[in-house]
Amino acid sequence: MTYQYYNKGVYCANGKPFFNKVEAILEANTSGKWVEWDYHDAAFGKHQWDIEPPVALDELYRQRALQLREAYDHLVLFFSGGVDSWNILHTFVKNNIRIDEIYMFGAFEAESKQYSALGASRDPGYYTREIQQALPVVKRLVENQNVKVNTYDWTKDILEAANDLDWIWRAGVRFDPTCMVRSKFHKVFREHNELLHRGKRVGFVYGVDKPRLLRDDHSIYFAFLDVIMTTGTLPTNDIIGEYWENDEYFYWTPNMPELAIKQSHVVVNWLRANNKLDLIKHTNNISSFHDEDYYREVNRSVYPTWDQNTWQIKKPTGAIYNELSKWFFDGNFEARLKWESSLWELERVCGKQWFNKNTVTEGLRGHLSPMYKIANYAVNSG
Repeated sequence: MTYQYYNKGVYCANGKPFFNKVEAILEANTSGKWVEWDYHDAAFGKHQWDIEPPVALDELYRQRALQLREAYDHLVLFFSGGVDSWNILHTFVKNNIRIDEIYMFGAFEAESKQYSALGASRDPGYYTREIQQALPVVKRLVENQNVKVNTYDWTKDILEAANDLDWIWRAGVRFDPTCMVRSKFHKVFREHNELLHRGKRVGFVYGVDKPRLLRDDHSIYFAFLDVIMTTGTLPTNDIIGEYWENDEYFYWTPNMPELAIKQSHVVVNWLRANNKLDLIKHTNNISSFHDEDYYREVNRSVYPTWDQNTWQIKKPTGAIYNELSKWFFDGNFEARLKWESSLWELERVCGKQWFNKNTVTEGLRGHLSPMYKIANYAVNSG
């Protein structure tokens, strides 16, 4: 079975399914029960996660790229300049598998004003600097391959979107300022719609995500996290019924579970060989998951052709007031007030208990999938 729609998972409250996490919360509030999240549990649960697939990781990358190519007439790679999307592009190019379009987005107009002042600073914020750095490399990679390289500057759209105080009902899961427009890519960029009107199947590919490993005192596990799904796009298309927007996660896909399983084993083997298993966060400490040391080792293990000396900005440090929107917080006071008014309404209707630290400013509490055991935690055992 090929999974296509509802690929961001389904929430369940009082036995009712929802694509919108907020709607699920409101339903759960009527009974006082918790919301459950099903990210293709049945599909992933059929696999033995503690057995490493024999196929080489690089071959699985190739198979996944070919799977996507065969599924769609037009493939669009959303490219951030980071390692996950770079590896996808490299996989397509190296294996001579056609990619039709590379799509980059960000607040280029607003952030470019600070490029000179920021220089080579790696402090979180103004992430379009990574895209600008990667753009010449991307163009060289795809030259003579008839690949469109498009950019979407969402500066003005975000500022205008703040006037719509109901945007939170379409965002569904995540609510930083970029989420006011993160679901509008295909509506703003009309060429995608025109392809669909001509009967073409269009697939939108996101670099979600590298392995998120956890451990207890005895075992190492892999788990999916719902809020990570929204780092590329939102569940808005499912919420409003626009199922023709085919969002594809390259790594976290029920159409090839072997990829996430293989990556997990490669990471565990690498960390074990380098005496760094302690970088895997304990289940009692997952709130501090974003650890640069952990991600550095993960990148080295599952993306070996990536230049580890590539300059990159540090990861954002928050869920809502995070550095992805630093330009917004730094210079747009009126739009910020409007955005915040929607946040406070969200907290009022849901209740503080659904948010990290009991405040909307820390984002909704995340939902983990079942934890799939990869290996024993003991240093000298597999």
